[in-house]
Amino acid sequence: MNGCLKIKFSLFIVLILMGLSLELSAQSVYTARGFWEESNKPTYKQIKLKQVLGEPISDDEIGYLNDFEVFLASYYEKMSPEERAKYEKMRVEWDREITAPQKTIIQPEEFEWRGIDRAVNIGYGIYYGASLVSAFEIDNAGAIGIPLVTGGLWALGPILNPKKYDNIDRSVVRAANAGKFLGLIYGGSLGLIAVGNSSDEGRAAFIMSSVGSIAFGEVAFQMQKNRKYSDGHIEIMRHHGILGAFGGLSVVAAAQGETGRPFGIGALVGSTVGLALGNMASKKYEYTRGDARYATNMSSVGVGIGFAISSQIAINGDGGEGLILIPAGFGVLGTIIGQRNAQGVNLTGRQGSTINYASGGAALLGLGIAAIVQSDSPAVILGLASGFALVTQEYLFAKYRNENLNLNLSRSSAVKGINYDLTFRPENYIVNQKLQAGATLFSNYSLLSNPIINLNFKF
Repeated sequence: MNGCLKIKFSLFIVLILMGLSLELSAQSVYTARGFWEESNKPTYKQIKLKQVLGEPISDDEIGYLNDFEVFLASYYEKMSPEERAKYEKMRVEWDREITAPQKTIIQPEEFEWRGIDRAVNIGYGIYYGASLVSAFEIDNAGAIGIPLVTGGLWALGPILNPKKYDNIDRSVVRAANAGKFLGLIYGGSLGLIAVGNSSDEGRAAFIMSSVGSIAFGEVAFQMQKNRKYSDGHIEIMRHHGILGAFGGLSVVAAAQGETGRPFGIGALVGSTVGLALGNMASKKYEYTRGDARYATNMSSVGVGIGFAISSQIAINGDGGEGLILIPAGFGVLGTIIGQRNAQGVNLTGRQGSTINYASGGAALLGLGIAAIVQSDSPAVILGLASGFALVTQEYLFAKYRNENLNLNLSRSSAVKGINYDLTFRPENYIVNQKLQAGATLFSNYSLLSNPIINLNFKF
């Protein structure tokens, strides 16, 4: 008897659980999330949008639209009050799943050694070998063999020390090359300062330039690999270092320096001041690589104009040793103007290189015209070359500035690894008004509406 009661009780419990399960299953069929997903079917949204905008639709599309909205109405009626309330509450948040921009992971470009990279690296190696030949005064077959050996060793760097080159990119190589070049200036200056008035000052500068180049190149390589400065920062630093050295040498030349030591001091101090100012400028505003190239080009044009003016003054018999300060001064002025003009424009690397390339061609054109007219005036020759370069540069700069700062305001920024695109579409306001007028409970017009402002981020 007790056994029968236990069996009946167990069956009763099972039936209750099955009933609850069926009831829960029935309740879960018509959910708020399910209704939202059904009302956002792509085909329905496309046809509904065409209908609201007054575009022609076929009979099949009208039939599909009517049948689907009957289905949505039936679905909504079968939803419980709780699910309807949940739909109204969660609808906006779910809408963001469609309207929110898709995050895309930008894969870093795989580094590869370009032809120019190999040539520059081997070239520095050959230069270092030549300085060894000079240091040990080798005058036999080693005078040719040693530079070739060192050039080969520098090309074998990724094999001899592979860990050093792990996870590097183009900016690391660019920074290392900038460091090597500035190291030539620093090392050569130290060589001139150390030897002084000796007849070996040229050889000392040659040897020390290699030491400085190797040291500065390695420091710049490691700093860029670990700290990841922007390409614009690298370009600005290199330009300011070179311009500073030129300015320091110009000051010493104007002061009529007669030995190598004052010129070494001038180049060393000038380059140091230039690097300090370049670092300050890069921290104050984050220049792109294209911005830095434009500023460098403006400085070069300024130096050319300065030489044209100083040469004309010299031809007239005026001035003196101080004329060399004019090109240096115009170079500094060109840098200041170039950096100020570039702020906010965000020139791309391609735009900056195009400005450099085209203005260089324009300068050659000016030299060619001067040769055709058989001008023997340095002022005319340099003036034509610099003038043609300046006009071409500013024409391209104005063109790129308008492209980058147009009403569309589509802009890409690499600040902190985030790319963004901002677009204004005021015409969508009128379209949205039509959508609102033709909206129904099931049309989900908040999704059919078109955004007036799009802001997309890419990580």
